[in-house]
Amino acid sequence: MRDKNVPISRPFIIEKALQFAKTLVYDEFRGSNGWLEKFKRRHGIMAKVISGESKDVDDNDSENWITETLSKILKDYKPENIFNADETALFNVCLKRHSQLKRKNALEESKTKQD
Repeated sequence: MRDKNVPISRPFIIEKALQFAKTLVYDEFRGSNGWLEKFKRRHGIMAKVISGESKDVDDNDSENWITETLSKILKDYKPENIFNADETALFNVCLKRHSQLKRKNALEESKTKQD
């Protein structure tokens, strides 16, 4: 499923985990939301929206829109004010990571000051 970029839901992951537990005769496993959150954190699993091109769009319609509509819209914009959605998403991810790093460093500094 990962190779095909198929989104996997919480219930699907929990159901698979319950099946594995049953196969391994591990009767105490419950597959709670808490277990799933810890599992995702431990393995670095997160939900991401992947942007890309859709194959369901007619190429002629896209080409017409680019040459006619988009050119009219863009004539009033300076080149430095035009962004690709993938670029802005990437920048947004970088900003979020940077703020988390700052917060983590602040917490570490706070702990060392207390000691």
